Amino acid sequence: MLKYLIPLLVIAVTGCANLPKPDTTSFTFKKVSELPPSINESSGLIIIDGKLITHNDSGNMPMLYQLDTTGIITDYIKYNYLANHDWEAIAQSNNAIHIADIGNNLGDRKDLKIYNVIKNGIWQEDIDIDISTITYSTQTDFKQRNQQHSYDAEAIIIINEVMYLFSKDWINFTTSIYSLPLYQDTSLNSHQSINTKGLVTDAAFNNNDTVLLCGYNQSLQPFIAQLKFKDGNFTLIKKVDLPIEGAQIEAIAYYGKNQKDQDVYYLTSEAVNVRLGDDEAKVAGELYKLIWPE
Repeated sequence: MLKYLIPLLVIAVTGCANLPKPDTTSFTFKKVSELPPSINESSGLIIIDGKLITHNDSGNMPMLYQLDTTGIITDYIKYNYLANHDWEAIAQSNNAIHIADIGNNLGDRKDLKIYNVIKNGIWQEDIDIDISTITYSTQTDFKQRNQQHSYDAEAIIIINEVMYLFSKDWINFTTSIYSLPLYQDTSLNSHQSINTKGLVTDAAFNNNDTVLLCGYNQSLQPFIAQLKFKDGNFTLIKKVDLPIEGAQIEAIAYYGKNQKDQDVYYLTSEAVNVRLGDDEAKVAGELYKLIWPE
């Protein structure tokens, strides 16, 4: 979330000259384009019929935007009966898309929910929405603790019609993994934790056995963590820094295979404010393409 991370960004930008260069020998990563101004806080991303679908997070309208792979808006929809408290992720199952209103920077929310939208109604303003509520079974303290707790999340995926939620742990810089049945209210119990050494902001599944997590560390250095999925469990394979500095990567989606049988992903970043001395500039959100050999 942009409004809470500007102080960290200033530290990251002023110190970026000393950052080690990432090892990019095993993957290809490039900027595709700047995102349109209306998509200034892209926080979730899915691919349907070759088009990218994204949304903004808190403080924005309950809208979805459809983009082509160059970052141009080709369609959009504003829902009449939804609210965007803090939309942080989106995923798709066989018959629906699932919008996760789960952002919880302050740690005080008692209204976390998943909006379930039938796929054939995505572009209808007045579509009926099924809502699933979620709570953390171990959370008993709901006092405001801005970025000082373990009950935030920005990443969901769906595998075999089961949703997996990855937490954004502001204390331990790990991610706890929760499984959720679709279309049901759920009290979350973590069944696994991964030491990502950073904050996870989204996840993507390649429809085989690979999950990529995106996020950033305490210096706002973006990273990708590769997990292997087997029998409901996840194993950390490797983690690499992305060759960009000062960008807040917030979303990732699996696109498919290229002609070399390599996995192709798209990622987005939020717009950020950068202060250099007495001057301040807003850097637009961006669209990126990642080629990741399995």
